[in-house]
Amino acid sequence: MSGPNKFLLTQSLLSSWQYALKGGEMDEFLSTLRREKKPQSRAMLDGIRFENVVHAVSEGVDIGPEQEWYKPIVEICEIITQGQYQVKASRPLVMDNVEFVCFGILDFLKAGVIYDTKFSRTYRVGKYLDSPQHPMYFYLCPEVRRFEYIISDGSYVYREVYLPEDTEPIEKTVRRFMTWMDKTNLVDLYCQNWRSKY
Repeated sequence: MSGPNKFLLTQSLLSSWQYALKGGEMDEFLSTLRREKKPQSRAMLDGIRFENVVHAVSEGVDIGPEQEWYKPIVEICEIITQGQYQVKASRPLVMDNVEFVCFGILDFLKAGVIYDTKFSRTYRVGKYLDSPQHPMYFYLCPEVRRFEYIISDGSYVYREVYLPEDTEPIEKTVRRFMTWMDKTNLVDLYCQNWRSKY
């Protein structure tokens, strides 16, 4: 994996890998590794729709109490209004002479804080503690002081706050990922499908 090639790393790839290790479907991870298009589940579609409504309302679209998810959307918009939406961030990472390009899209960035909106009908406290998303985004945006997951189950809003100094650096996760990929002979599959164009 050496030479002029660079390889893309995203939090969604690392999340898929972590989920597979915790007993999720290995086929799902392999599908992600191959970058195959998958049909979107109802939960995924609800999450996309929820985030789209949050963004629209944060930009000034009116919403009434009869609207589905009215209360949590209004509450979330009070937090993220005037934040930059869908901020793309990338940063190189060199590890063991391999060049990676870490990439992510921040839901909202406002005054040194990243806000990531989530819709989860089955939220439990600490759900995102082991997520690679906030470590990845702290790496992408080293000037950020805080990362907040703002989660709604459709009725209530929950918040998980993470600070850079309390977060394991993403480099450790990347090293574990690549070691595992090497042991399972999946490095070539990764290299074929995750070559960076940047």
